[in-house]
Amino acid sequence: MPNSKVLARDIMNANPPYCQLDSSIDEIARRFAEEDLSGMLVVDDDKRLLGVITESDLIDQQKNLHLPTAVALFDMVIPMGESQFEEELSRMQAMTAEDLVNADVTTVAVDTDLNRVASLMADQQIHHLPVLDGESVVGMICKHDVIKALVSAR
Repeated sequence: MPNSKVLARDIMNANPPYCQLDSSIDEIARRFAEEDLSGMLVVDDDKRLLGVITESDLIDQQKNLHLPTAVALFDMVIPMGESQFEEELSRMQAMTAEDLVNADVTTVAVDTDLNRVASLMADQQIHHLPVLDGESVVGMICKHDVIKALVSAR
């Protein structure tokens, strides 16, 4: 099957992982770990795309928190006070998808051909590509989906 005949709808995950803006970061991180995810769509009640959260976003968020309870500075260990630790812990527990979501997301339509999908992902270094039917999210394509499609199209 030539690549130009393969469409986004043919290779997408039609049941992509998603959350809403008010989903807690703790819940999202747990799903990433339990479901072996590398990306998750953020949608509204009508399944309109609001953005994407990736495992890199979760890791970056962790490095911005001052945990564990001590900070190394010039080979000295400076303990974090209990109140500062509790403040950081509360901040982390209060974070939601809204705090991490990347709203600047490239998308494709269900009828976008495989060559265009592969080009977009390569040119823009995209790992997760939401698939839309009109304004509604209907799927997501990951790099491994493109690789599988390219191999089977040979």
